[in-house]
Amino acid sequence: MWPLGYAYAALGWPTFHLCGLMHGTFVAAWPTLSILAFLALGYLPLFPRIDDAALLIAGLVWGLLLATAFNIRHALGFEIAYGLFSATAVIVAVLCIFAKHRLRLALLVVSPLVFLNLDLLLAPPALEQLVSRAIFDLKQLLPPVAFSLAGYVLGSLARVVIKRSPRTA
Repeated sequence: MWPLGYAYAALGWPTFHLCGLMHGTFVAAWPTLSILAFLALGYLPLFPRIDDAALLIAGLVWGLLLATAFNIRHALGFEIAYGLFSATAVIVAVLCIFAKHRLRLALLVVSPLVFLNLDLLLAPPALEQLVSRAIFDLKQLLPPVAFSLAGYVLGSLARVVIKRSPRTA
């Protein structure tokens, strides 16, 4: 995870810098970087390649950037946060036009957000707090997942329209 920490520290970005990784955001970075490494290894001859690996890598990189912005959305303002969600819908739509497994891509883009915002993974609360925290966490995750799924629908529709359009020679 140190390359991610150094990159974020050098750029002055929050969330995944070295100090942030030491204080809890490794919960989001570790699984995301593991998936990213798994997809990247497919480009080596010894490992089997996953379909849409390049598109999934691009989606995960955007997901890491989105997780940073989502984590500091109160400082940025909700207008910027929802602008980034709209950008997510557009990016997912464009990637879904070319992807074979579109739903997998749409859900993978928001996976860093899911890992970052499920605080239940860090310290399990008492049973009565568990349900209220889980509901709160899921409500927080609803907008980015909805925008990603909207991008999935738009990309799938655009793919159908492109395939049905007559080709002129």
